[in-house]
Amino acid sequence: MMRLIKKLWEFKHLLSICLVYTALITVAFLYPLKGTTTINFIIPIDKLIHVLMYLSLSFLWISYSSKVTNYKKTVTTIIMVILLCFFYGIIIEIIQELFIPFRNSELFDVLANMIGAILGALLFWNVKNRIKS
Repeated sequence: MMRLIKKLWEFKHLLSICLVYTALITVAFLYPLKGTTTINFIIPIDKLIHVLMYLSLSFLWISYSSKVTNYKKTVTTIIMVILLCFFYGIIIEIIQELFIPFRNSELFDVLANMIGAILGALLFWNVKNRIKS
């Protein structure tokens, strides 16, 4: 199992994973939905989905970017990826509002995206030494 994880974490595979995951998120957030029901717990489930998707997105891109820089500019990399995730989330919300039927933008989606991106960065920061080796 560890051999498979190390193989996936190689430079070329990691870029492919990042690109595919970004494309999947884009499709998921831009797909027109109608007639969906919402289930609310303490936190609305759709906001939790935003957090988890952006946690994964930022973690993957920070991992890739850090590998490109040989883990030398980790703080700069983390800040850049968080900012890019923030702007990516805003662009997705604007496109939803303007062009996608049955979808609308929400400020809380952008907030959930940011929380997810920051949590992904914190997760990376906590496991980066294991990823390096």
